[in-house]
Amino acid sequence: MADSGAWNQVRHYARAVWAENIKEWKLELTYPADFARSLIDPVVYLLPYLLYGVALVGGRTSANLERLVGTSDIVSFVTLGYVFIGFMNMALWAMGFSLRKEQMYGTLESVFAAPVPRWVFTMGMSMHSILHQFLMIASQIIFITLLFSIRINPLGLLPSLAAVGVMLLSLYGIGMIMASTTLIFKQGWLISEALGSILMVLTPIAYPLAVLPLLMQKAALAVPTTYGILAARHFLLGEAMPFTVGDAFLRLAVLSVVWVVAGLVIFAVIDRWTRRSGTLSHY
Repeated sequence: MADSGAWNQVRHYARAVWAENIKEWKLELTYPADFARSLIDPVVYLLPYLLYGVALVGGRTSANLERLVGTSDIVSFVTLGYVFIGFMNMALWAMGFSLRKEQMYGTLESVFAAPVPRWVFTMGMSMHSILHQFLMIASQIIFITLLFSIRINPLGLLPSLAAVGVMLLSLYGIGMIMASTTLIFKQGWLISEALGSILMVLTPIAYPLAVLPLLMQKAALAVPTTYGILAARHFLLGEAMPFTVGDAFLRLAVLSVVWVVAGLVIFAVIDRWTRRSGTLSHY
């Protein structure tokens, strides 16, 4: 009986997660022009970096890049970095601003009154954000491949997705923290922008880890996106890493546990504080 009750509770939570995901899609697809813009923006954002890199190096291959990471294809190197780092933006902005959107819609209190834990609500927002990010990644890859012809190892697709999947767990924890700050500061973009800028510098997106100053290299090794990006490019491009594949997955797993636990605890504490202080509905 206990197992049956636990299974029913899991199904109940899963339905709530799916319902939140569907609600977000319905709202987003109500404005098709804005939805189309969200798929085009990543390409427009990425293209100048590729053109600048090609112009600076004098072509799409770089002997110095090959010396540092084992691959000379600067276009594929930068494209994969920016494609996968989109998941970080998802955690910092999409999940963080989801509560702010509910406040602007005037539905935050109604959503929080649902008979499910708060983390279930944020998981639904996370599911929508991840699916949306996959569409954005697809648009980036298709466009850049047609324009530059990205060269990747197809056998590395599954292990690279596995690395990104573990990275997403830690980003879920970061997204929970960003979402909780909205309950206090309301304008959560202040913290999201500050943290996002730091992570963008520390994560070796468009440059090798070795070019960072030593202190920043050590800080980068505490960031889950570093391992996710390096592992993904290792499998797809053969990028050399300063640690083994096993170490990369182990460190990602540890950081995922740390960030998820921290995210759940911080969200629960802030949620309880805002409800007790009566500031949840403050705009």
